[in-house]
Amino acid sequence: MANRAVHPATPLAGVGGEALAEFIGTFVLVLLGNGAVASFLLFNNIAGTNAFFANTWPVVFFGWGFALMLGIYIAGAISGAHLNPAVTISFAATRRFPWNKVGPYIVAQFLGAFVAAAFLFFVYRGAITHTLGGASLNAANVNKVGLAFYTGKRDFVGLFGAFCAEALGTAMLVGLILAIVDARNQPVQANLNPLIIGLVLAAIGCSLGIITGFAVNPARDFGPRLWMTLAGGGLGALNSYTWVPIVAPIVGGLIAAFGYDYTIGRVLAERGMRRSGTAVTRGEAVREPDMHVDTGGRPIREEGRGRTFRER
Repeated sequence: MANRAVHPATPLAGVGGEALAEFIGTFVLVLLGNGAVASFLLFNNIAGTNAFFANTWPVVFFGWGFALMLGIYIAGAISGAHLNPAVTISFAATRRFPWNKVGPYIVAQFLGAFVAAAFLFFVYRGAITHTLGGASLNAANVNKVGLAFYTGKRDFVGLFGAFCAEALGTAMLVGLILAIVDARNQPVQANLNPLIIGLVLAAIGCSLGIITGFAVNPARDFGPRLWMTLAGGGLGALNSYTWVPIVAPIVGGLIAAFGYDYTIGRVLAERGMRRSGTAVTRGEAVREPDMHVDTGGRPIREEGRGRTFRER
């Protein structure tokens, strides 16, 4: 038998490539999403810059919705496009995702958000300087511009209310993602999952977002917050509210993932529902009856009740 050359797999063929996709997808998400917030906050009530729609709340929640859509389209076929530690942890806790990949995914997500904030900071440097009245960024004035990068509650909203808003918003996001990508439950066709999930985030921003700025994603908040801290904001950015958009989304995501499995997921299983629709997202394996897909359209095989694994 003739010798056949064997080419060893590169890191990009495995979890390294998936982490890179998470980094780039999260970078796009935060760059475009926070860019919408920056246009809303930093150019508000400035003579000659009040362009139609640019200084209104819809530009924020639609901006984040479209940003999420594009991030998922970029990373979906490679990593599943979690782009959010709350999604990654929720999927792992409910056996939709292997725990050994959680660390690389979350690190990549935080780094993507951090680098995106750095890019955005320099792009909007003129607007930041103008908003600060020419003063240098410091702990006392960082919140005048910082909310274009990270989130915060309204002054009249209590800490408990802010925590509940973030947890509920993330629960809605994770729960609706699971409902949308479950192939037993009227799956979206024609590769439209990213668009529909983006609109889910826009709906959450429209209904709950104005309370806290709807982080619903620990990386989206902490990565930019850490950048603003290092850029001069110090403890003004890394303040007592920092833990809320980290912990609350994880709690909300876990509640939603387990809640879905024991409500809608259980009903679908008990009714013997099979995969519906005709869309094939990655190979013919997705045609098997007990398959459903993740946020980016990658197939997941169900191996018994409440136990799922990503199909390779």
